[in-house]
Amino acid sequence: MLHTVKYSPFSHQALAHALRELQPDDRLLLWQDGVIAATVAQSQASWGQVPWWQAPLQMLASSQRLYVMAEDLQARGLSQAIGQPISMLDWVDLVAKLGSPQAW
Repeated sequence: MLHTVKYSPFSHQALAHALRELQPDDRLLLWQDGVIAATVAQSQASWGQVPWWQAPLQMLASSQRLYVMAEDLQARGLSQAIGQPISMLDWVDLVAKLGSPQAW
């Protein structure tokens, strides 16, 4: 199953809920403000502070199950530090392959 998170982890618990529900073969797409979770780790790690979501997202990324919407990164002037950037067309392909996503 594909899970999608569109809220920033700083303002909403959607990412925490999605990560709790992920099954071993599930995938996660960060989009809209959710892309912030894929960018924060890089800057905060240099301060010695690692966000709570860093370890689970790193694990998903290492197994190639974490996607980040490239258009949303670009719209916010951000660069992802973790995950695979994808386009809207790639998202359509994921939905066709995995079925209707679970939105958080």
